[in-house]
Amino acid sequence: MTSREPSSPNESDTPLLNNEPAISIRRMKQVHIDRSTRKKLGILLLSVVIVLWVSSSFLTYAIFSDDSYTKPYFVTYLNTSVFCFYLMPWASRKALVRWRSNDAEGWAEDAVGRCEYRPVTQDCEQSEDAANAPGRVGKLGIRETMRLSAEFCLMWFIANYFQSYCLKWTSVASSTILSCTSSIFTLTLSALLRIERFSWTKLFSVFLSIAGISLISSIDFDSHKESVAGKYDKTPAEIMLGDGMALFGAFSYGVYTTLLKVRVGHESRVSMQMFFGFVGLFNLLGLWPGLFLLHAMGVEKFQLPPDNRVWWIVAINALITLVSDYCWAYAMLLTTPLIVTVGLSLTIPLALLGQMLLHQNSPKFLYWVGAALVLVAFLFINNESETLDAVIENEAAGEFAVEHDRID
Repeated sequence: MTSREPSSPNESDTPLLNNEPAISIRRMKQVHIDRSTRKKLGILLLSVVIVLWVSSSFLTYAIFSDDSYTKPYFVTYLNTSVFCFYLMPWASRKALVRWRSNDAEGWAEDAVGRCEYRPVTQDCEQSEDAANAPGRVGKLGIRETMRLSAEFCLMWFIANYFQSYCLKWTSVASSTILSCTSSIFTLTLSALLRIERFSWTKLFSVFLSIAGISLISSIDFDSHKESVAGKYDKTPAEIMLGDGMALFGAFSYGVYTTLLKVRVGHESRVSMQMFFGFVGLFNLLGLWPGLFLLHAMGVEKFQLPPDNRVWWIVAINALITLVSDYCWAYAMLLTTPLIVTVGLSLTIPLALLGQMLLHQNSPKFLYWVGAALVLVAFLFINNESETLDAVIENEAAGEFAVEHDRID
């Protein structure tokens, strides 16, 4: 009985060497598909965030601008504390698993993962491949997630506080416009921390966005100074204070966005539900003394909403924050900090449209020119990001090809 001779040495002698490049290229293609899908999903979530944030700004403006309920600390404290609700599903699942487990070993096995207790199988190999996916160093555990939430909870509160408080002194359009300057802070920090590839197109896009923002802001300041100062007795100094708060909020937002991307990297490393849940818990437990401190100092008198209208606005605003901030964080991790910050500049035309419909304030023609510049800047940024992704993919393909030739 004779056996069939292999037609070539590579067919039987070196099957692993022959298969490795093919497997690697298949994985590379899967990474590309995942990257493309993740970016589309991120932009979709970003669109949801844009609508929700503009809606929230108009609701906040409705109770802050006329002093019917100007309590920025309490409103921000409530908005961030409701993130605790994100812990309820996670805590329920953990409690159910613990209740079903028969002994401590079963609970520990569930916590660390079953692959460690199994022989090496295909499932474990797939888990190892997932662990080595781009941008993924390892899934953050409960303690690491709690530590991450503790690091960012105060920064998150500060950014939201100033973004809300500025609406007492300035319009929704001005607040939205100035908030979009966070793109310049994000680009600078991302380039310094090397999480974003620098390119002249990106720099041009950011300056194009800033030019559009400046064009709108110069017109908005004059018209807003006349209308708002006449109606609610806002002085130019108060309007400048509101604009300054919006700028500081934009700076805080840019720092927060970039550092979160640095600390987390790939979105698969952290449960955003758990992260925001602990952010809410830490704010709930750690920032309540500020309510009484500001009350004692006379900065913000502690008072519950006076009527049903204000209660409804505060409650709806808290719900919007609960959903929109979660979508924002995922959008940032699915794309890049720069795409998100420049993309949020698209809130400008929506805010202008809302101001036209709700306040019968028709922007001038140059308003729309500035908004168009911001839109073009976002399209440039997104296209440049896709181009760089293609370059990265080609570089990876070249490395695989060189390695394959070396093996052959």
